[in-house]
Amino acid sequence: MNLKQRFSLIFSSLFSVILAAVMLIVYFLFADFRQEEFFDRLAEKAETTARLFVDVKEIDYNLQKTIDRNSIRKLYNEQTAVFDEHKKLLYSSSDDFKLKWTSAELDEVKREGRVYQRNKQNEILGLYYNSEKKDYYVLISGTDTYGNRKLNYLKYLLIGAFVTGTTLVWLLSFSVSKKSLEPLDAFRKQIQEIADNELTIRLPKAKREDEINALANSFNQMMDRIDNAYSRQREFTSQASHELRTPVARIAAQVENMLQDDDLDQAIRIHLVSVAEDAFHLSEVISALISFAEVNNRRNAVQFKPARLDELIFAAAAENSASNPSFRLKFEIENTSSNETDIEIQADEVLLKIALLNLLKNAFLYSDNQLVECCIKQKNHSINVIITNTGPVPQVKDTSILFSTFYRGSNTNRQSGSGIGLSIVKRILEYHQATVFYHIIDSNTNQVIVTFLL
Repeated sequence: MNLKQRFSLIFSSLFSVILAAVMLIVYFLFADFRQEEFFDRLAEKAETTARLFVDVKEIDYNLQKTIDRNSIRKLYNEQTAVFDEHKKLLYSSSDDFKLKWTSAELDEVKREGRVYQRNKQNEILGLYYNSEKKDYYVLISGTDTYGNRKLNYLKYLLIGAFVTGTTLVWLLSFSVSKKSLEPLDAFRKQIQEIADNELTIRLPKAKREDEINALANSFNQMMDRIDNAYSRQREFTSQASHELRTPVARIAAQVENMLQDDDLDQAIRIHLVSVAEDAFHLSEVISALISFAEVNNRRNAVQFKPARLDELIFAAAAENSASNPSFRLKFEIENTSSNETDIEIQADEVLLKIALLNLLKNAFLYSDNQLVECCIKQKNHSINVIITNTGPVPQVKDTSILFSTFYRGSNTNRQSGSGIGLSIVKRILEYHQATVFYHIIDSNTNQVIVTFLL
């Protein structure tokens, strides 16, 4: 559950609980008010009936019934009973009188003055009327039809208001939280785009000053510090590599000159050969570090331009031939698309040439016949550069680790190297939004497939 959903869920749940509590309180307060109001009406009716028996001497059974039937404040399902002080029934408003109170209950009425009861349908009030002339027990019951109807209406009204209000709040809370936290979504997408070659990306500042804007400022300050540290590291690597290249070259040259001496002792010659090999290996590492620095520096400042893959391959092959005269290249172009042959892509020629140079050099060094086959295969939406050689294959299950820095396959034992070349290739191709895949065709055939999307 993300922050937006959690925030909306908590806010909506709290609102729903509070709204339900408020509506329950309103409902029960109105229910108490209705009951007290009806209780007062019953008490008023009971007192009126008792006063008629006390104050009107001519009152009799039939007259009281006539008064009850024609009262303008007659209650629904109203029944009235009057008992004297000896608990003898004096009057009943209905022949099917159902108010059967025990003597103990009438004693409670006398003790309390008023007793209120409620059954399934009717509400009953027992009143003890005490006067100077005579005392009476008055029982009166009725149904608060209008009050109960209002209470039911209020109940359904509150339920409808709760459902409607809760639904609206849930929808609005998710909508508002989504809109309010949109800057965080934008930050997340931009942060995902940040790589070691995109350290210049900065989060935009919001117009309003809030926590999100403060977060963006803090993140941008952190990226500034990382970018500065990364720039210093790149600068140090580049400068150190260039500074190391000259003394290493001098060491290698002096060792080569010493090995030209025919009178050189055999034991010393062996040691000098070992020194020459180490110097060559160190030179390879320095060259790789310089290539790394070139990759980092150029991809932060150079814009892509149209470049032909065949021309870059020929240039890399020519450079390989200059340092390795026995290098041979078999080249072909295969068009499987519906378009005319057009093997031009958007690229940084310098960096892409470095990548192709490393791939061709590796294929040559680890081949058994010094022949490298290169095929450019054009498709509708991509161009594949397939480099194949015959020779020992690496004994690895996951060929993707061959592109890790300083990793060398099991088939490289007879060749010196730094283990940096293929990692440089991978970084350059990633910069060009291309993919590289090492494929072992059989026990004596290696293949590297580079795919450029069009």
